[in-house]
Amino acid sequence: MMYYVISIGSNIQPEQHVAAAVSMLAQHFGSLYLYQRVYTQAQSVESNHVFINSVLVLKSMLSSSELKAQLCRIEELLGRDRSDPKRSVKDRSCDLDIICGLDKWSEAWKAELTESYVQQVFDPTSQQVSFQFSGQLLSERPAAIYFQAETRDKFILDQKPDALINWLETSFLCN
Repeated sequence: MMYYVISIGSNIQPEQHVAAAVSMLAQHFGSLYLYQRVYTQAQSVESNHVFINSVLVLKSMLSSSELKAQLCRIEELLGRDRSDPKRSVKDRSCDLDIICGLDKWSEAWKAELTESYVQQVFDPTSQQVSFQFSGQLLSERPAAIYFQAETRDKFILDQKPDALINWLETSFLCN
């Protein structure tokens, strides 16, 4: 079992596409931890549209290449044309990238972030974003998101200050 740290971003209807990607990931993996969401300016992209970027953590038995294939499928379902050779410099409905994979949880990866749009997620001066997620307000704070298929496909949001600890403990207990 691995913990994967993933960046998520969108600058085409970003509130809707980020929420949809998070929903798909939570449904597929059962739960995830989503750090705060922030507005960022486009970098290396020919656009004036503002991005919403965040970082999430999920737990999976998939290899990194299998997970990347799953992330690409989600991007395509949300409208990204992965066959376009200029896709890396165009607006995007969804962009999901693996930052790192960890066999044991640690936040040491934060010290090695190089992409400024990812660094901004953890910058307290960044403009944070709240939006609707599955009929609930996903505030600016980080959140543990649990998908409960047995209760008619319900999402449970934990946005308390100890949400990461609770999510890690739940993940550990489920192993």
